[in-house]
Amino acid sequence: MARVITNKEINLSQLDKELGSQGLCADFNDSDNKIITTADQSNITQQQLEDGIAVHIALPEPEPTIEEKLASIGLSLDDLKKALGV
Repeated sequence: MARVITNKEINLSQLDKELGSQGLCADFNDSDNKIITTADQSNITQQQLEDGIAVHIALPEPEPTIEEKLASIGLSLDDLKKALGV
C-alpha cells in the first residue's frame, strides 16, 4: 500500500480519477499532514502516488444542480412545480 503525507490542497475524488480510479483513502483531520493512501486492491505504486500528488491541482467540487438536490430527497422538478402550483 502506498502512503503519502502532504499539506497540499487535495480533491480526493479528482486525484483518484487522475490516477486511474483505482481507489484512494484519506485522512484530512490535520490540514498540515493530510494522509493519502491507496486502497487494498490498488496497483498504484508509491512513486505514482507521489508524482500524482506533486502535479495535482485541486479543483472545487461543482455545485449540484437543483434537480440533483431535489433527487437527493426523493423529489423531481415536476414534483416541486406541482407543490407550488406552477
